[in-house]
Amino acid sequence: MRNMKKVLVVGLALLGSLVVGSTGAQARNPEFALPEKVEVKHKACQEILRLAATYQVEGLFSKEFEAGQVCYTRTDLAVVLELLTEKLAEKVVKEGSAAVAKEDLVLLAELQDELRGEMLLARTRTFQQRREGLGTRLTAITKNISLSGGLVGVLQGSIGNEPSDHVDVVGRGDLVFSFKVGENTIAVIDVEATGGNGIDTRVPSFSLLNAVAGSTGDTVRFREAWVEHAAFDERLILTAGKIDLTNYFDANGVANDENSQFLAGAFVNSAVLGAPGNGPGARLQAKLGEPLTFGLGYGSGDTDTEDVFSHGYGIAELDYTLKVGELEGNYRVYGSLDGARADGEVKLQEKNAFGFGISADQQVTDKLTLFVRYGQRDEDVYATKMAWSAGGQYAGLLPERKDDVLGFAYGQVKAVGADSQEKLAELYYKVQVNEQISIAPVVQYLINPLGDSSRDDVVALGLRSLISF
Repeated sequence: MRNMKKVLVVGLALLGSLVVGSTGAQARNPEFALPEKVEVKHKACQEILRLAATYQVEGLFSKEFEAGQVCYTRTDLAVVLELLTEKLAEKVVKEGSAAVAKEDLVLLAELQDELRGEMLLARTRTFQQRREGLGTRLTAITKNISLSGGLVGVLQGSIGNEPSDHVDVVGRGDLVFSFKVGENTIAVIDVEATGGNGIDTRVPSFSLLNAVAGSTGDTVRFREAWVEHAAFDERLILTAGKIDLTNYFDANGVANDENSQFLAGAFVNSAVLGAPGNGPGARLQAKLGEPLTFGLGYGSGDTDTEDVFSHGYGIAELDYTLKVGELEGNYRVYGSLDGARADGEVKLQEKNAFGFGISADQQVTDKLTLFVRYGQRDEDVYATKMAWSAGGQYAGLLPERKDDVLGFAYGQVKAVGADSQEKLAELYYKVQVNEQISIAPVVQYLINPLGDSSRDDVVALGLRSLISF
């Protein structure tokens, strides 16, 4: 098996050299100019289908796409091209360089040149599910630099929180730069600007009603800045720099992004995950088998100090992907060790504390996906010790609105010494105006804020808009 991987790598290198040698400084073919969404009848797709038939490569496109029932994005086509390239490389290894016609190599290079920005994403897989809303619509600036970004705004107000009811507006913008610095290495910088505290300053809770909020002052910062290297045919990936550990751990397919999915922090990640804010850290991902992945991460618990190895936060996670027909499920279990200093609010004692949790999402039908989360941590150290949540999303509730999404979730957070559990329900309906713009009304119902049954229940109504580019 190990020798086979080496042979495949050699084949890819040989195929690449054949492409380069056949094309030289290849200009883009105007026939292959691709819009953001493309149909099967497009010239580029027809040529890919011809190559697949010629070299007996199956499963590149879905049956729905080949039947003209759905469209593919540019990123989808980049993934298809990457798979086609690997299959042709295998053919070169087995049969020699003459197994792939020179004119077909030229065609392959032209298609890759048209999608050069998206190919960076397809080859490195650096952007996680959480970045679907902001930071995945890569636009090539130069041969090795791509740009993406987005703007999200939230108008939100509370009802039943007298005398502190009020309406707040929050805005956030991201510019994500991706630099190719080697054959299997990229660097990413995320520049973020935020404004607005959100209603959580008036409605205290463990669940955090608005995970988009930042500060009343317009704050511009490097949210993330890291380098990532992939090795052994992407079976081993190392990321290091200023990172957000929640991009890689406690992930979830339908409950992991405050910009395009659930707005409350308790549905973005577990309320008892305890991961530090963005700061110095690293993560290692190893693909143990086709369905099994192991991840290991470390982040500085004190991001304001120079000593990144004191008071750190470590986490290990095992992910399993289960596919039954066309329906996919993802199951994750993790354990963490938190050595951060006590802050007197969330962490009450300065000691190493253990935590564990699970996060799962499962497609039930082609439109309905359900999720569940559970987390628990040392009750002698923290203000909260347990949290769970469950819910799902339904795509295309209205037949004429197949890209719209309905999301629903319910969760509870258990505080140490509280007389009851804090409970939160959230419902949103995301209207996909077009490829780049969505608008979502959001309704939240908070019961027993901070686990105090004497506090009034609160209804929060919101309107979220997202523009990505």
